[in-house]
Amino acid sequence: MILLCYLPASAQEQQQEQERKIVIKQVQINGNQKIGTQTLLSKMRIKEGNIFSQDAIRTEIENLYGLGHFNQIEVFTNPFEGGLSLLFLLHEKPGISHIAFEGNHHLRTETLKEKLSVKNHTLDDAMAVAYDIKTLQALYEKEGFRDVTILPVRNRISDSEIALTFSIKENDPVYVEKIKLNGVLSFPEEKIKKKLATKEYFWLPPWVGESERIASEKLVSDREKIKDFYLNEGYLQVQVSAPEITMNADKESAVITFTISEGDPYKLSTIRIEGNAVVDRDTLTAVIEAREGQPFSKEKVGRDIRKMTDLYGERGYLFANVIPDVSPNAENKTVALTYKVIEGDSYHVRNIHIRGNDKTRDKIIRREIRQNEQEIVNTQLLRRSFQRINNLNFFEDIQLVPQRILPGLIDLNVEVREKSTGTLSLGGGYSSVDNFVGQFEVNQGNLFGRGHLLRAKAEFGGTRSSYSLTFREPYLFDTTYSGQIDLFNNFRTLESYKEKRTGGNLILGKSFGEHLHSSISYTLETLKVFDLNAVAPFAPSLVQAQAALGETLTSALGFSISRDTRDFRFDPKEGTYNAFSLEYAGTFLGGDNAYYKAIVDSSRYFPAWRDHVFSLHGRAGFADGIDDKELPAGERFFVGGINTVRGFKFGKAGPLTSDGLINGGNKELFLNAEYLMPLAKEAGLKWLIFYDIGAAYDDAESIAFSEFREGAGVGIRWISPIGPLRLEWGRNLNPKPGESDREFEFSIGTMF
Repeated sequence: MILLCYLPASAQEQQQEQERKIVIKQVQINGNQKIGTQTLLSKMRIKEGNIFSQDAIRTEIENLYGLGHFNQIEVFTNPFEGGLSLLFLLHEKPGISHIAFEGNHHLRTETLKEKLSVKNHTLDDAMAVAYDIKTLQALYEKEGFRDVTILPVRNRISDSEIALTFSIKENDPVYVEKIKLNGVLSFPEEKIKKKLATKEYFWLPPWVGESERIASEKLVSDREKIKDFYLNEGYLQVQVSAPEITMNADKESAVITFTISEGDPYKLSTIRIEGNAVVDRDTLTAVIEAREGQPFSKEKVGRDIRKMTDLYGERGYLFANVIPDVSPNAENKTVALTYKVIEGDSYHVRNIHIRGNDKTRDKIIRREIRQNEQEIVNTQLLRRSFQRINNLNFFEDIQLVPQRILPGLIDLNVEVREKSTGTLSLGGGYSSVDNFVGQFEVNQGNLFGRGHLLRAKAEFGGTRSSYSLTFREPYLFDTTYSGQIDLFNNFRTLESYKEKRTGGNLILGKSFGEHLHSSISYTLETLKVFDLNAVAPFAPSLVQAQAALGETLTSALGFSISRDTRDFRFDPKEGTYNAFSLEYAGTFLGGDNAYYKAIVDSSRYFPAWRDHVFSLHGRAGFADGIDDKELPAGERFFVGGINTVRGFKFGKAGPLTSDGLINGGNKELFLNAEYLMPLAKEAGLKWLIFYDIGAAYDDAESIAFSEFREGAGVGIRWISPIGPLRLEWGRNLNPKPGESDREFEFSIGTMF
């Protein structure tokens, strides 16, 4: 710090005259610890032998502050050897040894830390800390917390170190009491409000709160959504004001107002295509949704552009572009629409490079890529390649990036970010069917980076226990064949008996093209039905007959064929899955049991708006004994429960004894319809509504639609790292005497 005095002009001239005669004989620096003295002296302009000048001192102080290491600088002068000795006393900024947060309940500490510019083991910079506080407040505002107070608290650890704590008072978020749409004349306001990310506050259910908070980013987006709504209805001249926020007296809620000037609707008068040479006009016209005489729609035009560029992309014109030229006629309220095609050049793939796979071998990824090197680029094959790599479930992020090399030539860069494919889990939970369930599992889906699956799993609970070991090679000997080995030991308790199965199976699969897969299998297992003492007089006769046989051997051949076009098999949004399986067990294979069992499965997924998905699933099954053998009790179909028809206890939507015990059927037919909606998208949490219908039928019964049982309800599903976990409420729509009219079914796992 230096103190400057202001003197009259004549006195200043005398002082300057004296300064011209004063020589700096010595320059000293004290107080510096982190930066060496010689380093500082080399950066300073004042040197020994210079003439003393207050302007030079002032400039030197500014330069030292500019280094960013000091929060106070003092300068002292003393006579020395006929001149002056200068002492620069430096007060260094302390280092930050630790950064902490307190009071943050809504946002995680990790999320807040990511936004900071100050870090551990950097200097305490007041301006940087102030900037970070504004950044954190803006982050809270995006989440609907508009009145957040953040204070920096510095705790001295030593002379050179501090601990920095951001003390946060979040206060309550500001909720949207009402959304006003001024100027809306042509549509119901609710129809527009459904398009908005911001929702009016509703006290139920309590977990749907984020959409009802005022968040600046969402409001900006909502303004565009209102505009897009009108543009999709033909209102080309629509104007939407910036949202106006009016706080209520309680300071906890507000009214959001959008002012809209609709204008007039426009219809399409003509639709033309220009600039196309590679793809003929009829082919392009066939994919166009826009129609003359219909209202202009921005959304349809966007889809038309994507479909036309896809046609070019499939022919190698990777960078083709379609530009819409919209010419409105204000007099007759019509629009002339012209799609101007810029085809560009066709491209071939020179090389395919795979990056980011530190563990996974190149060939594991490369064999899923459907685009070949030296061939013309095909965007349809690129999309399919992405789906197949994604279905491996080895990577957090996948990008297929074309890089132009020469005219007509690209390199395809496949960039992946690996995730952990090995899990060691010890867990427990509760199931409405199995009561308490404990679980231990070791799972490696990408063993040694070779794409092999190895899984050891143990489950044990009140009504069942199972132990299994699985190894799978998806590309046996680098061919389109797959191989799998399973060993298992399963035990379960049903209403009137207990059942134990021990054995294993071998499966050989083969892929045909992109979507078709078939397999043959051999299963060898022992089957034992026992412990009928408590209910033996009432147990179904077929169960008693099976128990009388003691332990029996099943030796069975299996065949299955499936076609799978789902976009992502772990959480599909579109596509189909159809499968047929046949199992045949006979005494000629060395077993005691003889039967056949055929099952047809079919699912279809329909993408809806805003990541909603509607799905249909149906299953039909038929089984019977052969060679005068009875169908084993454990091979019968049990319909009712969380995996078949919800709203019923396990097996209760099928044949029952006169005492109400489940009997199982030799035929089954049921259909499930679900509508899934995101609840917490990033966490993979969804909620759903469902409707199930179907039944199982006894040997002497025919399938009768009039006997179908119906259930409906709601549920929550979590796409967790170990698979979908379910919580579902089902209602029996037509309960019979003695039946419950509702069932709460769930399977929840909790990690220890």
